[in-house]
Amino acid sequence: MPRMLEYLPVMLSIDHPHPEIEEWVATRFEALNGRAVKVIRRQDLPAELATIQPPYLKAWLWDLVPLETQRIVFIDFDIIPLRALPAIPDVPFAASTDVQWYDDRMRSMYPAFAKAHYFNAGFFVARRDTQPCFEQLKSFALTQGYDTPYPTTYEQTPFNHLIQSRFSIHWLPHTIHCMAHTDYAELPDACFVHLAGIRGELRWIIMAMVRMALAADLQMD
Repeated sequence: MPRMLEYLPVMLSIDHPHPEIEEWVATRFEALNGRAVKVIRRQDLPAELATIQPPYLKAWLWDLVPLETQRIVFIDFDIIPLRALPAIPDVPFAASTDVQWYDDRMRSMYPAFAKAHYFNAGFFVARRDTQPCFEQLKSFALTQGYDTPYPTTYEQTPFNHLIQSRFSIHWLPHTIHCMAHTDYAELPDACFVHLAGIRGELRWIIMAMVRMALAADLQMD
C-alpha cells in the first residue's frame, strides 16, 4: 500500500451562510482522514484582502498556512466528505477534470487546454513548489478581479492556465472528486461529492439532508 504523505487540509469558508454545515464538513473530514482541517474565515484574512472576491482567495493559500506546510489538500465549502481520501501521489499538483461538457467547452475555447484537460478547482492537492503559480494568480486577482477576461469562471480558468503552463497535472479519478450533478456512476464509491453545479439555498438543503442521513446511519449501526 502506498505511504500516505503528509498534508494539511484547507477550506476557504468566507461568509458561509450556514456555519453549522461548515463545521460538520471539517469535523467529518477529520473523522475520516485523521487530519484537522484548517478553516480559513473572513476574520483570518489580512485587511488588504477584504475587497478580493472569495473565489480568488485561493491565490493566498500558501500565505495563510504555516510556513512548514509542504502540501495542501484544498476542499471547497460545498463539498461533502463521504469516505477517506486514498494515498496521495507525491506530485506537484493533482486534481480531477471538470464535468465532461465543461471540460470540452474549455478545451475548444482555449488552445492551451486542447491537448490536455481542464481541472475543477474545488478540490486539489498542491505541493509547495507550485507556490509561484499562486503568486501569479494574486497579481491577476489584484489587477483584473473577476470582470475580465474570465467573467464566468472566476479564478478557475487563469488558475488552470498558470498551473498547466508549469506542471503536468496528475489527474484524479472522479471517484475521489465527484460532481453531484453529472457523475452519477461514480456517486456510490465517491470520497468527496461536490455540489458545484447546484446553486442557491438548494445546495445547503442537500448538505443538511445528507448530514442527517449519515447521522441516522451511525445511530442504526
